[in-house]
Amino acid sequence: MRWLLVFLIGLASFAQTSEARACSCMKLTPAEGLSSAYAVFIGEVTTLEPNTATKFGGVEITLRVSKVWKGEIGEQVKVRTAGSSAACGYSFVKGERYLVYADRDEADPMRVSLCSRTALVANAAEDLDFLGKPSQQFDDGSGRRKSKDRKARRRDNCSASPGPAEHAGFGWVVLFLAGTTLALRRIIA
Repeated sequence: MRWLLVFLIGLASFAQTSEARACSCMKLTPAEGLSSAYAVFIGEVTTLEPNTATKFGGVEITLRVSKVWKGEIGEQVKVRTAGSSAACGYSFVKGERYLVYADRDEADPMRVSLCSRTALVANAAEDLDFLGKPSQQFDDGSGRRKSKDRKARRRDNCSASPGPAEHAGFGWVVLFLAGTTLALRRIIA
């Protein structure tokens, strides 16, 4: 009987750790963040919705843009991020203003991750000092630009280990069922 308990605990721990995810990032300087991003801008979060455009899910964030340092950005832009910080997803809050460093790839036209230098404007003094005067600015919501942006160079700097999130709790379920079964056997016997 004890071998069964040991086997089930081992199986549960293997199932749990085999599905774990971890975000691993290279720390960037403001210069590296600017050169590796497709777009850099300040925007206020107006909506947060589930991302249904790709099979990867996550969150789609709509931002009202006020200043742009890099990229061809309109007055309103949508970016996507993973649904959790374990998968390098960045947590946005509706109504807050962010300095956003967005990447671009085939799956997501504009994506943001924990690995970028994206931050609340209130916490981005070092970046704002480095960036200087924006290349584009929207005047009081009129949508007019003051000038054109610079060309971008993209570099990947974030990775998340693969694994289906829906199976992450499988180990705990197996462990719970094994414990319940053993407890019931002791009560009945």
